[in-house]
Amino acid sequence: MLLPLSKPILKIALDVPLARLFDYLSADQHVQIGQRVLVPFGRRNQIGIVMGKADTSEFAVEKLKPITQAFVEEAPLDAEMLSLIKFSADYYHYPFGQALLAALPARLRQVAPAVSRKQYLYQITDLGRQVDIESMPKRQRVLRQVLAALQVNNAQTETELDELSASARKAAKELVALAYATSEQVLAIKRVPAILNTPQPALNEEQAQAVASITQDIKMFKAWLLHGITGSGKTEVYIRLMQHILQEAQDKLEAKNNTHGSIATKHEPTSAQILVLVPEINLTPQLEARFRARLPQYSLVSLHSSLSESERLHNWQLAQTGAAQIIIGTRLSIFTPMPNLKLIIIDEEHDSSYKQQDSMRYHARDVALVRAKRLNIPVVLGSATPALESWYNAMGNSVQTSNAAPSNSQPNKYGLLTLKQRAVTAAQLPKIDCIDTTKVNLQHGLTPQLITALRLRLERKEQSLLFINRRGYSPVLLCSACHWIAPCTRCSSRLVVHLGQRKLRCHHCGHEQRIPNQCPSCGDADLHPTGHGTQRLEQTLAQLLPNARIARVDRDSISRKHALVEILDKVHNQEIDILVGTQMLAKGHDFPNLTLVGVIDTDSALHSPDFRASERLFAQLMQVAGRAGRADKVGQVIIQTAFPDHALFNALRTQDYASYANDLLQERAQVQFPPYVFTALLRAEAHDFTLVQKFLQFAFVQARQLSTHVVTYDPVRPQMERLKGMERAYILMHSTQRPALQKLLTQLVTELRQNKLSAKVRWAIDVNPLEF
Repeated sequence: MLLPLSKPILKIALDVPLARLFDYLSADQHVQIGQRVLVPFGRRNQIGIVMGKADTSEFAVEKLKPITQAFVEEAPLDAEMLSLIKFSADYYHYPFGQALLAALPARLRQVAPAVSRKQYLYQITDLGRQVDIESMPKRQRVLRQVLAALQVNNAQTETELDELSASARKAAKELVALAYATSEQVLAIKRVPAILNTPQPALNEEQAQAVASITQDIKMFKAWLLHGITGSGKTEVYIRLMQHILQEAQDKLEAKNNTHGSIATKHEPTSAQILVLVPEINLTPQLEARFRARLPQYSLVSLHSSLSESERLHNWQLAQTGAAQIIIGTRLSIFTPMPNLKLIIIDEEHDSSYKQQDSMRYHARDVALVRAKRLNIPVVLGSATPALESWYNAMGNSVQTSNAAPSNSQPNKYGLLTLKQRAVTAAQLPKIDCIDTTKVNLQHGLTPQLITALRLRLERKEQSLLFINRRGYSPVLLCSACHWIAPCTRCSSRLVVHLGQRKLRCHHCGHEQRIPNQCPSCGDADLHPTGHGTQRLEQTLAQLLPNARIARVDRDSISRKHALVEILDKVHNQEIDILVGTQMLAKGHDFPNLTLVGVIDTDSALHSPDFRASERLFAQLMQVAGRAGRADKVGQVIIQTAFPDHALFNALRTQDYASYANDLLQERAQVQFPPYVFTALLRAEAHDFTLVQKFLQFAFVQARQLSTHVVTYDPVRPQMERLKGMERAYILMHSTQRPALQKLLTQLVTELRQNKLSAKVRWAIDVNPLEF
């Protein structure tokens, strides 16, 4: 029964796996919607977010508890952010409270006030502006300096005053006492020395057309696919768009302040913010450095997991208050509150890193499109190899797919902008050679052609990059007598040899053990590593080319903070001859003196059961090939493969993404795979596979009964049947109608939560999965 209460109650979202809000008494504390609060929950206190207020509750008044504390000194979360996360939680079928709390910096999820770095901002008053500095005593040198700085700049932070004099802060306080200035506490913005005399390159015709097309519709929602070959200058297009928006906003702000008889200061909240999403942390430092060099007058922050908790909180708050104008971040940044967001840029939009693989399995690109549409702002998706979904949305019905479902035909959803030329006039696309490994004798896994090309680059004092997407020393430890292979006891995978540490390690669950002295199966001592990883390739190159300066870049070698930045600086300073690395080197990096790229082993992806494998491999190889010949030196790419005549390599030689993408779309249409259908998986796992079978069989029956517009397949096991000790399986559902699939998932989740097995099985809905 609903009971009216004498005081309003608060509807609070908590980080618990329940799809509901919780009622608490307001305890006479004035809190706002979006306010962070501390509440008793069970035997402990927990952080929650106020989502609403009500006069009634379905629970008895004596059962309602008051909140413990409201962090009223903190700015509440804005309605736009709360609405976006609510939409995402509903669409991806995840508990809202958990989704909301997960989107916050770690410090805001902790049971303590979130303290951030602050400083005083001093602003000139009308009285202070009228003071004649020459009339002030000359012995008050610092006081005169500070007042002069305020009269010129209108406002100065403590950090800026420190550059004038060690006693400038004391002088500023004296000016406040004289009513010549006012002071207030603001978030401290980290000052980065500006890089002077950074030239602005001239745009080529394609770049200029791209900028003009987007700026023409800059004040409305439109999704733009910027398809540019590697080295075509997509980043320069981003910078010009950012300049246009930020300068226009600054001009309007100054005009507004001048109209009202005041003077704008650079410390006033900006009227424009830009979010730049990158797929990996590794791309953040170089992009940040480039933006700071070209846009030094605008405040910039980054958001990613390598930041400390205090750094992330501080940068997040700068974005929330509007003080940060440019925000660079990885996928979680899409949920950052930005009151003046005017443009979203998604670099390398095809990258699978934008898809969250646990918790709420959102795709940052798709959420960005929703956010942009709600705010009526443009979003730019940049890539040399767009995701097929994006390509399909840009091409529309121009893709010839004879077997596509008629109901799924569509006009172009995205505007398509193409950059076919490299931005540096002298730069040419590299020559791509595929070497048939079945017809040559390999030396430690390398073809004679690749070894010769490496030696030639060393003679020319040019740089090389060898790409192998497998870290460790060797992927397999093999017994030559009984052919035993070291398995992971917790996963359906093999242990990888890390010879330097004398360990076997699982790259899926983290399990590791010492390398045995003899075979556990037959007792033979002849155990040897088979295959190549980055560590073995590094060792091989050191033996073949003893004078070469070699650096390895993989997750093991850059675990230390700033390690990657240090290696990249050495590359730019010509202190490294050969780079050996995984996919983290494949995209985004610009090495002018790098003229050779060698690709060691990619054949396994050609015959993968994953229907997206060829799309990913083509994108990966196009990206890594694009590292070669980006300046005025001719580049070469050598790919070692047993299948040099494969259609993928034929398309790669001509670097014709469009033709290859259209061929893949025709294949997808024939078998009714995305983007021609909308898909979802119900994933389940448990230590006991019998529980998984019973749970999924129940779900399968329910799904078939609930909808005839969605095709539901029988439960199957994934390629990796066991992961981290958990037995796994899933159900695939797909439909040509997105609403029909969403309706089924909503009904199915309700049924599953009421089933007793749901407490014994770990399960999750994965909407638009990247892998089946």
